[in-house]
Amino acid sequence: MQTSQQILAAIGEEIKIIRHLYAKMTPEQLTFSPGEKMRTTEELLRYLTYVSISIAEWHRAQVHGEDTKGLFQKHLEASKAMDIKTFPDVMDEQYKKVATILNSYSADDLQNKKIKTFSGTEVTLGEATVKTVLTYLSTYRMQLFLYIKQSGQPELNTYNCWLGVDPPPKE
Repeated sequence: MQTSQQILAAIGEEIKIIRHLYAKMTPEQLTFSPGEKMRTTEELLRYLTYVSISIAEWHRAQVHGEDTKGLFQKHLEASKAMDIKTFPDVMDEQYKKVATILNSYSADDLQNKKIKTFSGTEVTLGEATVKTVLTYLSTYRMQLFLYIKQSGQPELNTYNCWLGVDPPPKE
């Protein structure tokens, strides 16, 4: 079983990579969409600013027996109002909020408290956190990488996507 600190380290790494990819973009790439009825890059970035915190708050509300209504809508509205240039700062703020929530749980909470997933399946809080808060960042990071490559930066590679760094110079 992973600890809160291990989960947070992985979340922090995902956010670092996402910020790196954002820094590689040009303003023209914000309007790119790979197909009809698919998000634009800007819409994907906005979604990334709240995907983890909204789910972490939803989990916390379940743990404490609180109402979960409106959690996602609140974050959606904030993302729409955000200046896209503040994306890196908003991602850092999301990490801090998720860290506050995760740090409020004990190892016993993560291993033994049960919550329901979106599908209604009951799992431990730790499993739910890894399968959603962390995994969604990883999944949408990959989508962002592909959008950036498709919209004019084919030189990006594995280093950019998985490590959040530029590749070493070729010798």
